[in-house]
Amino acid sequence: MTPHQINCIQKSFRTINAVSRPFARLYYLRLFQLSPELKRHINSQADYKGRKFVALLGTAVRSLNNIDGLKVVVSSLGRRYTAQGLHDHHFALMNQALLETLKMALGDEFSGDVAAAWAAGGALLLETLSESAAKTTLEHCPWGKEIPTALAVVT
Repeated sequence: MTPHQINCIQKSFRTINAVSRPFARLYYLRLFQLSPELKRHINSQADYKGRKFVALLGTAVRSLNNIDGLKVVVSSLGRRYTAQGLHDHHFALMNQALLETLKMALGDEFSGDVAAAWAAGGALLLETLSESAAKTTLEHCPWGKEIPTALAVVT
């Protein structure tokens, strides 16, 4: 991502952060419209999930200046989502819901460079989530490659 894109996202996120509760509600409403099956993955404490979602989004926005660090965090999230039964098509729907909710919340501010920046940021997150979902947990451990050998010795 370019410094200009990062700046556009960080600046526009201030607006989102100011209206975080309704933003989170809109996001989940749109997500559940796109995929009603995802409701079973969201616990009954929707307000709590909404606060967590906006906090996570804020962390991602602040971390855009350290893409490698952001990828580590998002990869961990992707593995956790995969363990909960979510897959690439769910990640794509989450990204779509995010972009559509941003457009509703930001109004005219969500155009041109700002819209392109959020699309690039969403694509980066989507790619990282998908890559992490495709990997096994062992591949993320420095000692993971030793396990198959150790199991072969034991059996």
